[in-house]
Amino acid sequence: MAGVTLESVYKVYDGNVTAVEDFNLEIIDGEFLVLVGPSGCGKSTTLRMIAGLEEITKGTVKIADRVVNDVPPKDRDIAMVFQNYALYPHMTVYDNMAFGLKLRRFKKDEIDKRVKDAAEILGLTDYLQRRPKALSGGQRQRVAVGRAIVRQPSAFLFDEPLSNLDAKMRVQMRVEISLLHTNLKTTMIYVTHDQVEAMTMGDRIVVMKDGIIQQAADPVTLYDQPANKFVAGFIGTPPMNFFEGKVTNDAGMVFAGDGFSVNVPEQHRAGLEAHVGRETTLGVRPEDIVTAEGGADPVKSTVTAKLEVIEPMGSETYWYLAVGISSFIARVDSHVRAKVGDEVTLALDLEKAHYFDVETEEKIV
Repeated sequence: MAGVTLESVYKVYDGNVTAVEDFNLEIIDGEFLVLVGPSGCGKSTTLRMIAGLEEITKGTVKIADRVVNDVPPKDRDIAMVFQNYALYPHMTVYDNMAFGLKLRRFKKDEIDKRVKDAAEILGLTDYLQRRPKALSGGQRQRVAVGRAIVRQPSAFLFDEPLSNLDAKMRVQMRVEISLLHTNLKTTMIYVTHDQVEAMTMGDRIVVMKDGIIQQAADPVTLYDQPANKFVAGFIGTPPMNFFEGKVTNDAGMVFAGDGFSVNVPEQHRAGLEAHVGRETTLGVRPEDIVTAEGGADPVKSTVTAKLEVIEPMGSETYWYLAVGISSFIARVDSHVRAKVGDEVTLALDLEKAHYFDVETEEKIV
């Protein structure tokens, strides 16, 4: 096992296209780290530079304190699992898993033991003599993971390995990969564009945008304390609601949006003093917006909005609403009855609200 360190890493393609910019990160030994962000944010490029499949323009990559900038991929002691499985169609599952070890001239007994041990871990023992075309997508992905396991590398790299699976299989494979990490206790670096995968699997998550790290933290910290508007909107399902407006000191400190105004809680006022009179973005998560039955709680403020779309989800319902120029989503109890077109009054739990600078999009409070 080994940690991985990236120091001031850049990747610039021809034409001065910067894919990764000043990437600094230390991944500790045994950590499950997830790189997440929208398509084109540089997460896969970063993974490929760690693997040696992309040349580093500037900076240093270390694996177990060894600088590997000029070390070939085969000598970096890492194993990579790809999105498209990359299995040999003419080989059996056993031979696919054993192929890398045969190239490294491992003894036959050692190869057999490693392949059968990995097959048992992944539930592939009964499929070792089948070829990839006789397997489901989930089973093929297990074979790809098994091929990595048998090498017993210092670190595993996963490049969007679940993208080709259906929704139910993705959930199952998420659990299996998490259990695998628990059992192997090996460093794993996992790339995905799916924030649900990131939140459910990672010990720590690195959110990227335009090749730059936006925030690196554990899942709970990312959710409760986003560093900026991008992270706040990217992490969470449904995403955080954003309201544009101004902070004023009229009749106590309030946030005034288009068509509504809400009281700013006492604990947020000191941090917002410098923004009084300035354009500000208020962020409220859908679960912090509830139906205001029996009047608003002192720590909440009410908004009356038009109900435009209703999405029943079983245990809860998503309401899509509009007030002034703002559209937003509320997660409400599935037993609350309303119909499209209704004017509904909702309470915003502003003690859990976030405020962002309109120009920099950095968090204020």
